[in-house]
Amino acid sequence: MNLLDILDLDLIDLDMDATDKDGVLKQLSSMLYKKGNIKDLDKFLEAVYERESIGETGLGGIAIPHGLTDQVINASVAIGKVKQPVEWESLDDQPVSLIFLLAAPTGDLQKTHLQNLSQLASVVAHKAHVDALMKCETKEEFFELFETYFNEFTKRKEA
Repeated sequence: MNLLDILDLDLIDLDMDATDKDGVLKQLSSMLYKKGNIKDLDKFLEAVYERESIGETGLGGIAIPHGLTDQVINASVAIGKVKQPVEWESLDDQPVSLIFLLAAPTGDLQKTHLQNLSQLASVVAHKAHVDALMKCETKEEFFELFETYFNEFTKRKEA
């Protein structure tokens, strides 16, 4: 299973109303819950906050928080773009505007979670990719562009 396998148009919100980190995490987690990818919203959020307390998950205007817990039914990613940048614990001390919340079941650490995290980090490591993704106005446009960048990453890796 790769990152494209867990991308879902229903889990992309490019017009989030959240104005702070808590609001972002709750809104994205709720999307995962409503889609049936997590069992218990509060317990999943606990796992996300526990991971957030370990170290920064933001850099370069994006954040990749993640929850690895037995509350996850299906590995998934919820993606959000906020209207105004929000404060986040970031390696560069900058607020973030684009957030990728990864969810994975506890037993999938090596098989799924680390692979998806690595693939996502590779796609968004390029500032030009992040800038272009930030300009997307529709979920479909975002999905298509992300898929293009992912395929570029895959081809580079295979070369």
